[in-house]
Amino acid sequence: MTSLIAHAPTEHELERLYFELAQLGAPSVGNKRKWSYSPKTKEELVALAGEFLRYDPRLLSILLQFLLKSWRAFNPLYLREKMTQMRWPQALLVVLEFGKAACSDSEYRYWVEYLMAGWPRLQVAERFFFDAERPASRIAQRRLGRNLAPYARWGFVGTELPIVDDKTKRTVGRYDAVTRKRLLLDMAHARPFSLSEYLAVVDHSISRQQALHDLKSNQNLTVAGHGRGARWLLSEPRK
Repeated sequence: MTSLIAHAPTEHELERLYFELAQLGAPSVGNKRKWSYSPKTKEELVALAGEFLRYDPRLLSILLQFLLKSWRAFNPLYLREKMTQMRWPQALLVVLEFGKAACSDSEYRYWVEYLMAGWPRLQVAERFFFDAERPASRIAQRRLGRNLAPYARWGFVGTELPIVDDKTKRTVGRYDAVTRKRLLLDMAHARPFSLSEYLAVVDHSISRQQALHDLKSNQNLTVAGHGRGARWLLSEPRK
């Protein structure tokens, strides 16, 4: 199995990566520490950052913001060539997937589709970030069984939302359809619920229109009432 890195990155290596990315305009701050890597182009550096990514959740927002701002400066053919040397090229594709949700520029989408072409989804789902949280922590319990669509698309499991804009702290990403369906049924088994309560459970990661579509298209649910007073509950089993 090929890889651009021989071991999990150290703190000093992460600091150097942040420094190198900052030199290209990424929203990161680091230090020019010694390291054993020598990326000669921005494509090589981004591929290397993609290998570091699963060890450091902070890189997700950094890479997303950087690529959304600078994607036109990258040679997609050369970036694809460097991705063939990565152990997890799909990790970098997750960043690009979040970018599709954040950017309406059709040219960006064409660029992303070229980079994504031909890569397989992981056969066995893996947690995207290593050691993201303690298994028994309150956050881990809340996130249990949840997955955001950009991670799911490439065979990962993850709930971390990247920040698109540091000033507004706007995030991007939504739960995948399987997660949303399961959450709906869990809510309905507990008690009748409103559209607003469903939106809160999915962290407002989808629009009201998408949430309403989820509710109306779920054959296990029925609605009682109208407007803001409407409550959704389990359908009566057919006789």
